[in-house]
Amino acid sequence: MSTRGIVVATILISLSASVLLSGSGTFEAVDVADIVNKTAQRLESFPEMSHWQASVLSKQFEMDKNWESQKATVVQKTVLMKNKILQEKIQNAVEIKDDERKDVTQKYINESYKEMQKAAKERQKAKDKNGDEGRRGHMDFSFDELFPFSEKNRGNYNFTLVEERTFEGTSVYVVEARAKQRTKDFFEGIFYIDKETSDILRAELQLAKNPGPLKVMNMNLDLIVLPEGYLAVRKASVRIHVGLVVKNIRREVVDEYSNYKILEQ
Repeated sequence: MSTRGIVVATILISLSASVLLSGSGTFEAVDVADIVNKTAQRLESFPEMSHWQASVLSKQFEMDKNWESQKATVVQKTVLMKNKILQEKIQNAVEIKDDERKDVTQKYINESYKEMQKAAKERQKAKDKNGDEGRRGHMDFSFDELFPFSEKNRGNYNFTLVEERTFEGTSVYVVEARAKQRTKDFFEGIFYIDKETSDILRAELQLAKNPGPLKVMNMNLDLIVLPEGYLAVRKASVRIHVGLVVKNIRREVVDEYSNYKILEQ
């Protein structure tokens, strides 16, 4: 399921360093370690969301070298997650190019079916080889895998409090997390954290190091807390640039989630 990195000086979380911020003519000492701890506790408090359904409006763009859209496809679908296995039902899909619109619904239905079949084979292959099902697809990144705040993850990162500001009407801390090791195994980026609740409202992420021909992989997540108390994605956008010898591929996908339903297990 796109971010612009902000370059700032990093500090070790283990030092519990304080950052001085000005406000109303005075200085307030803010401990970034305390923000990280509270954010981790808040994330741990959410129940696991493994059975759910949602409506998704997906906008997919093929971009030129200046990141201008050359072709757009708008897909309306329903996604169903059970036991972290994703299924989707395509309602309609329209391709838009040079102001011309083309119905490509059946094409996307076929592609979705092929992807689900491929994912099922990969799960079975992993189960036969390792005794488990391995990764179940692109939606199977848990927040613990994406975010650096848990006790087991935080030692791999340097944290900096960038600023305090208002984000969509809410007072937030803007915290940057940078991986200590520049590898493709770590996500890093900027987090907008509600001062009052310690909820992550927005995460702007990228890999610490892009593997192979991958030149850009930026991901933005806007999050909400559902009435049932689950943490969920409200909007996800991904920007990818793959540089091959004969071709450069630049794509952007924006998925908007609505009508969440928590299903019985």
